[in-house]
Amino acid sequence: MQETLSSEQSVELVGLWRRRQTLAPDEMGRMYGIVGSALKACNPPELQVLGEGRQELVAQFIYVKVLRLDADPDEADDAPDRERSNHSAPSSSFALCAYFRRYLIDCTRASSFRRKLSIGDQITEAQLEDRLGADDDALDALAEHGLSGASVQLAARAFIAALPEPERILLCEGFGREAAGGLSGVASRHSIASYHYRAGRLGLVHKREGLPADYARTTLGQWITQTLGIAIEADNMGAILQVFKILGAEASYA
Repeated sequence: MQETLSSEQSVELVGLWRRRQTLAPDEMGRMYGIVGSALKACNPPELQVLGEGRQELVAQFIYVKVLRLDADPDEADDAPDRERSNHSAPSSSFALCAYFRRYLIDCTRASSFRRKLSIGDQITEAQLEDRLGADDDALDALAEHGLSGASVQLAARAFIAALPEPERILLCEGFGREAAGGLSGVASRHSIASYHYRAGRLGLVHKREGLPADYARTTLGQWITQTLGIAIEADNMGAILQVFKILGAEASYA
């Protein structure tokens, strides 16, 4: 049963939320207590997917999204940001739970891309998190190659449609969706022979010690380099990650 905030707690939460970047230590503690209490009975399915401790995820959420202790201090003086915070300040346990779930979904997507991106060790986990959350930077990275989100989206649809059926299934269910059992589960359900070879040739799996040039020879690598015009190299990882993000979204709906 969802924990319900009292009317007093709701009013207090909204007030604290609107000042959340300038709170005194005791006010931070109070806000942490209110949010933590409201989320006690909030158990979205993403909690199980991430496989981390619930208490740790709640603490991370409060630290990063509620108190925003890792935000740039200059943001506190940003009037438009302050206006958005005022309008979106949650005043109920239901709203907090919805906000928490959106945070978990973002974490799930980041975790999924960490598992799926196998080009090599040229990008750190922290850099990947930053790229996935920085939409403006990602679009700028695409623009450097003469691309836009819409143009990559259209190219991704054409790429998926042109794949042979076994590869298209592996891509859509193994990359675009969180398929049960991973690629082997997808192959088993659809009776796809030599799935590991197909997935490797496609570019869904790649040896960690493999060179960027090796990945460029895969079907995905050739699409990225030849169709989109992005070289597989460390300096282009921001654009490549955005391409994977768009491709994954398109594969989810194909």
